[in-house]
Amino acid sequence: MALINVLRERVQTGSIAQYERLVRFVAERARQDAEASKWSARVAIGSEGRSFSFINSVEGFADLSANEQAEGMIRRLYGESDGNAILEGLGQAVESEANIVLQAREDLGGAVLQVETPPPLALVTRLRPTPGGDAGCEELIRKVIEAAAKVDDDRRYSVAQPLIGELGTYTVVQSVTDAAQLDKQSAVPELLIEAFGAGEGESIFREGTANIQEAQAELSVLREDLSNLA
Repeated sequence: MALINVLRERVQTGSIAQYERLVRFVAERARQDAEASKWSARVAIGSEGRSFSFINSVEGFADLSANEQAEGMIRRLYGESDGNAILEGLGQAVESEANIVLQAREDLGGAVLQVETPPPLALVTRLRPTPGGDAGCEELIRKVIEAAAKVDDDRRYSVAQPLIGELGTYTVVQSVTDAAQLDKQSAVPELLIEAFGAGEGESIFREGTANIQEAQAELSVLREDLSNLA
């Protein structure tokens, strides 16, 4: 069972430059030493550059538990003394952090998540269903994916669901090669109407959103300088 492992960190406003400098320092060393641990780094637009995500894939929970933590890798790359100094600097900059482990939900009709070859931009939508609304939320996701394929829309979605952290939510990722692609897209209600007709399309959207308690979307940018890509 392939899993997606995400470390999400929110950085203090006055510490972004320090944080990026240290992460870039570690990423450069990892690339230089052909470090086996691979990750992609992303920054959320609209977060004032404060929200960073570090993403890698693992084969399952056994692989996850055996996976070396970032702290261990940094100490191994730099030695105990210098490694601890880097970790202390990062710790001073981070306001909060969360670990999320997700499982791809390809059964909902989406594409395979591009973890190893991440897109330059990604529109990430997190949905929290109402109590008992999981089936209705999943049906809306399935219909939106179906609608995009039906009208030959160029947007492609991938879906994942957390097994650790943010339980009870769905993460829908739209890979974006160029921001101009988003300017040309119709809104989801319009996409559904185009694919299924006014009556059915409106009904799908109305019934689906009735099962959603909360929805948050963010546009994230790949930061190759902070990554150690495969």
